[in-house]
Amino acid sequence: MVSGFRTNGAAFWAWMTSIAVHLIVLTAFGFVRFSQSEAQLAQGPAPTAIVSRIREHARSAPVIPKPKVKRSVKDLSVEKKGRLLPKNPVFGPAESRLRDWPNLAKPSALGSGFSLLSINDFAHTVEFFGSSTDERKVCYLVDCSGSMRGMFGLVRGKLIELIGQLQPDQYFCIIFFGGNELIEFGNSRLVRAAGQAKSAAYEFIDSVRPAGQTNALKALERAVQVRDRTGVGPAVIYFLTDGFELTAEDKQRFSQRVANLLVRFAPNTRINTVGFCPLGEDSKVLKVIAEQSGGEFVFISGF
Repeated sequence: MVSGFRTNGAAFWAWMTSIAVHLIVLTAFGFVRFSQSEAQLAQGPAPTAIVSRIREHARSAPVIPKPKVKRSVKDLSVEKKGRLLPKNPVFGPAESRLRDWPNLAKPSALGSGFSLLSINDFAHTVEFFGSSTDERKVCYLVDCSGSMRGMFGLVRGKLIELIGQLQPDQYFCIIFFGGNELIEFGNSRLVRAAGQAKSAAYEFIDSVRPAGQTNALKALERAVQVRDRTGVGPAVIYFLTDGFELTAEDKQRFSQRVANLLVRFAPNTRINTVGFCPLGEDSKVLKVIAEQSGGEFVFISGF
């Protein structure tokens, strides 16, 4: 029995030894094959032939620029026809502002607010006793002599209303004349119609009281020399009075003196005259002054 156990034990260990040896051999064999595969991969040449051919072909191939698509004249015309245009074109009829075109090189053309754009779509029209203007720079020359006392309240109210209608891109100046002196707003400068300037103008107009005699020629001489800070004068002067205290001889020469002042100081400035019940000869003088400068004359018969 002991002998059988020993025999069986010897056989068992023999099998176990055989299995262990086989395992060692198989493991060693697999390790050797795996090591050889890595060495071959590391030492083997890289497949660069195909890559080289691709590069050579790319270098030899001509560069073809991207084709440009040109639009034919027919296409453009179709597009323009399909585009909707505004009802009122920016530049209205050629005859509407034709008189301003030759004066573009002169300073007054710039001072008048770029005449090419002074059309109904953009211009702001201001009315003063029936006379309207869309010019951007205007001087108001107003008689405040003693003879204006009965109508001065109306003139003062109308002037305040007018200043209130001015836009910030407009410029104005106010000069009252009476009693051989000039009462000026803005130190004879065209000022921009901003909020603060307009408020100051209201107080200035309200503070003036009619008195003294009329010295219209001195007032007109001052008005034609008014300038803004860039040196540009007014495009329009509104000259309001009830008449002149002149002799018959002076009345005949008065309009000529005004014409000389315009030629010397403001050749492109128009004078719109407003007469408050002037006498016959005074009315004629106001009308001549307006006509010779390209302005208009308004006769106020009742108020």
